[in-house]
Amino acid sequence: MAKATLLFIGTDDGLVLLSDPAGQGRWLRSAHQLQGNVVQSVWVDPSNPLITLAIADRRVLRSSDGGQTWQTVRLESDLTATAALYGDPRRPALVYLLANDLLFESRDAGGTWRTIALPGQCNGCAIDGAGRLVVASGNQALIDGERSAQWTPLGSPLPDVIRMLATPPGGAGALCALAGGVVYVFAQDAWRRIDALPGEAATCAVLAGVTPTLLAALTDGGIVRGTLHAWEPTVVALPWESATTVLSPAGYHMDTAFAASAHGDIAISLDRGCSWTVVRRGLAAVRSIAAARLA
Repeated sequence: MAKATLLFIGTDDGLVLLSDPAGQGRWLRSAHQLQGNVVQSVWVDPSNPLITLAIADRRVLRSSDGGQTWQTVRLESDLTATAALYGDPRRPALVYLLANDLLFESRDAGGTWRTIALPGQCNGCAIDGAGRLVVASGNQALIDGERSAQWTPLGSPLPDVIRMLATPPGGAGALCALAGGVVYVFAQDAWRRIDALPGEAATCAVLAGVTPTLLAALTDGGIVRGTLHAWEPTVVALPWESATTVLSPAGYHMDTAFAASAHGDIAISLDRGCSWTVVRRGLAAVRSIAAARLA
């Protein structure tokens, strides 16, 4: 029997929960929580999807019942409007919260937190294939192999400010950076630009696999697939005309990814970004997506 899939969607009007009970692509709207709040980031525990974290209006909220009730998580400092949650699927209970010059770590799925000192304001976070913590500060990526706040440069600075870092679910395979609308991959101790992208990238994602697949959403619409070495020439159309603002690989299956638009559209791809099917329309602007499959 197919396992149920849960989709947590952070929007400008709360957190929307969709479910696909039989795994047949029949998505049902299960709940709409935190209405009236901007939910800028969502994280779900891959080993227990009932545990969910959300950043809503600069507060961290935690649910242990799948989003039915929420408790405020108290941190040492106030959050910023760009705060975001980052997980490590290889260690399901490990989650990070980055808010400019603040980095918090939780090893118990958001129950308790500790602060990790940063070298300055940062705007991206990822876990690389070796399990090391990577952050982006300006146009420089920095790495902390022991999670001891001993940050060292990872390669040379990029030509533009790094907007985001991306790794596949599970971390192994690739570390990519998006800077100035261009996607770079870190290989052989250096950053290398992946050329021939037919446009400027608004966001990107990496799908796991023996040969990782890169997805880049173009600012003028559509998605381009690629490898760590080159982009495919074809722009894959999405079921909307506006730009894609969120790309989110599904940690439960290497071929599955979700995309969303600022106009509240959600789509799913089951073939590594080759084609996309609408899941839901008419939501508020989407800021974050987290997917999980019930055991």
